[in-house]
Amino acid sequence: MTRLRNLALGGLAALAITSAASTAFADEPGSFQNRLQGATIGLPLGAAPPPGLYTGLETAYLGEVGTSGKDAGNWATLTGGRVGLPAIAQAMPLLWSTGWSFLGANYSTAVVLAWYTYETCGPNPCNTTIGGGFVAANPTWTPINLSWNLQNGWFVSAGFNFMAPIGSRYTGTPNPDYWTLEPTFAVSYIANNWVASLNLFYDFNLNSTGPCCLLSTAATAGDTWHHGDILYGDITVLYKFGKWSIGPVGYFEVQTTNDNVTGPTGAATCATFCGNYSNVAVGGLVGYDFGPVDIQVWVTDVVEAQNTPAGVGAVFVWSRLGFKLWSPEAPKPLVAKN
Repeated sequence: MTRLRNLALGGLAALAITSAASTAFADEPGSFQNRLQGATIGLPLGAAPPPGLYTGLETAYLGEVGTSGKDAGNWATLTGGRVGLPAIAQAMPLLWSTGWSFLGANYSTAVVLAWYTYETCGPNPCNTTIGGGFVAANPTWTPINLSWNLQNGWFVSAGFNFMAPIGSRYTGTPNPDYWTLEPTFAVSYIANNWVASLNLFYDFNLNSTGPCCLLSTAATAGDTWHHGDILYGDITVLYKFGKWSIGPVGYFEVQTTNDNVTGPTGAATCATFCGNYSNVAVGGLVGYDFGPVDIQVWVTDVVEAQNTPAGVGAVFVWSRLGFKLWSPEAPKPLVAKN
């Protein structure tokens, strides 16, 4: 049980609490701001790690994908045909588990810096490169995350993230110019060689004064874009045997409110580019505990998609390593003088 808790609460906490990366692919102007769906798979975010400073690296290979739904009026309009979007996304977090107690909970704070390279190509088949480049994603900040130990292996957490629009800014960059506010909630079970977690995020997107993101060629300066709000969920169920862990994983994302565009092009632009989207994927994860470093690898397959280039059948490969940078010294025992 000690090694299991170290696995779940220690090394893998390198990416805990916050989201991992801005999305390197999406259908609508706002969705590039939001975290990479599935990025917290394998992390029991309901439980705070032991006091200390953690970091690590997460990598996602987002292979060539098809298109789904609304991108007939979005990506196809921009490229003259169906597009693929190969990308490699990486994220490096810095998490401080303070050891402080607030409202009976353990308090943590974090920041995640992410970057990715991407390429747009088309028409179908994806045999012509249209654009791409290197992007420093808008960073994700977590000023507060609170974790409560409910005993008997159960933990819950609640926190708040925000994405600041200070990443790469150049024409065609899938990096929006607006803020996103993101409350979070997670429930985790860590006991009896099992690690299970449901990590939930809800994004409130603020206004963008376009042109924005990859739609810069289709938007008009002076338009005000507002991307609808989004609910994300990452699901993990792992079984631990020895130093190995294995189990099914999945994620979902659902846009819960409508997009809106006001300004010179207004309703006409939104009629082409706006559209609620959803995405569901399932897969499996394998992890190994090396002691000071923990490694996880997982694969996800999109099984439902609407209005996103990540069409059904898109397969993504992920890896994560995490380790502790620093931990406070244990209190020294008092020695009585004679």
